[in-house]
Amino acid sequence: MPSIICTCKTIIDYGYIPCNEEWLIISDAKFDKFSGMIDTGNIYRSMDHLLKCPTCGNLWVFWNGFQNAPTGYGILSEPTK
Repeated sequence: MPSIICTCKTIIDYGYIPCNEEWLIISDAKFDKFSGMIDTGNIYRSMDHLLKCPTCGNLWVFWNGFQNAPTGYGILSEPTK
């Protein structure tokens, strides 16, 4: 099952369908390129995948597909308790 380890040491599994930790995002510019009758599969393939750590809230975005490492955003360090 595909997964990443967040900087807080939580393992984020993203192989489940549906996946509670995975969000799909698309820019306004990409979205505006679609018009008329739209195949939802085409929109889905245009989206980037974002994972949200359920423990600390860090965001991990796969800007260049799952074959490349994600970019992390957020606290990016172990949370204080």
